[in-house]
Amino acid sequence: MKAGIRTNSLKKGSSYTVFIDYGIVNSHRKREPLETFSKKGDAEKYKNKVQSQIDNNTFINIPDITFSEAIDEWMENYVSNNCEVNTAASYKTINEKYLKPLLGHIPLKIIGGVSGIDLINNYYKYLRFELDGKTDTKTKKHFKNLSYSSIKHHKAQISGILTYFVNNKKLQSNICINTTIPKNENEKMLDTIICDIDNIEDDIDDFEDENFITPEQAITILNLFMNTSMMLPVAFAIFIGLRRSETCAILKNKLNKEQCTLTINATRVRCGSGSIYKKRNKNKTSSRQLYLPKILMDIIELDEQRQKKNKLLFANDYIDSNFLCVNDKGEPLNVDYISHKFKSVFDKFIEKENKKALKENKEFKFPYITYHKLRHLNITALLKNGAELIDVKDNAGHSNINTTLHYTHQYTQNKQQLAQKIDEVFAPYIKLN
Repeated sequence: MKAGIRTNSLKKGSSYTVFIDYGIVNSHRKREPLETFSKKGDAEKYKNKVQSQIDNNTFINIPDITFSEAIDEWMENYVSNNCEVNTAASYKTINEKYLKPLLGHIPLKIIGGVSGIDLINNYYKYLRFELDGKTDTKTKKHFKNLSYSSIKHHKAQISGILTYFVNNKKLQSNICINTTIPKNENEKMLDTIICDIDNIEDDIDDFEDENFITPEQAITILNLFMNTSMMLPVAFAIFIGLRRSETCAILKNKLNKEQCTLTINATRVRCGSGSIYKKRNKNKTSSRQLYLPKILMDIIELDEQRQKKNKLLFANDYIDSNFLCVNDKGEPLNVDYISHKFKSVFDKFIEKENKKALKENKEFKFPYITYHKLRHLNITALLKNGAELIDVKDNAGHSNINTTLHYTHQYTQNKQQLAQKIDEVFAPYIKLN
């Protein structure tokens, strides 16, 4: 590979194009133009610079393609060979719905350069604060502003695309790491460092607990779903802290009624508009055997009775599934259904209780939660009632004990007992004047 100069004849004078000569490629000589100059001296300087980079193996030739074409190359050469089907499907959704329509027309040379930082930052800003109310002209679907966590996925995807081209020596660097996702005022407040220690409010950390529910409130929530297809998923989250993807993947043969155990070793995850069954969990520690409390065994038996009644009711339309959690027709539940159904029922409950409290002139304090918060309750309740940290970690399927430690901020009783232990050990030996 060598750098060369081609003279171009013009009506008035000449121009000079610096090119790369790759030699014979597929029986043909391959030459790729880089830059064109009006002065031969400028072309010579650039040619020498390029040749020096070639000799030092530092030459980067950014392909003359759009960002949309770069996305397609990344999907074809990297994603298809290294990512799972559901991951590739989520990448495709972001590509087709956001990246290509908004950034796809921009040349890779621009979006991969310094000016790309501002372009990507504006992309984040648009999706976070300016997308609300926009309509897709093809599907007539209305868009809503995206959350901070959603934009993090977009940033990771853009970064992955640029990293692919950096690794293949088609980009100098990944400028996406220098981009910043904008935050709203509430998010900024959570990051605020308080300097005036005398004016710190007592409730400054209340946001950590504002959506935390008690065991009594959890049972109230469970009662909303009794004898429905959502009874088991809600019970699994409350009593053994299962993730929705784990709940959807439980096969009937993984339940051992005699030993009261349940084996968790698979997940069902979203893939485009559907879902797929994965014969392994998100990490090694997620695969585990759980011992079930009697209250959960009773609920499992109650759900079996529900399924028997539905089998008689729907007759030939009923589907005999190998999955433990099924809808009224016997079809296995999918992950989106659990989240959407929980939100739908819980929203109606909150609205009803709020109206009741308003009518009776009482303050309504039932916290608003998501389905996943029930898993948090399980972990916190175990820690609060004296369970060993390492046992809770294994039970929850956490890969890192630091994840489990996050839940210890939600209780104080055991910490108070530690302070009392210090008094018991040292107080008899100290005298204070």
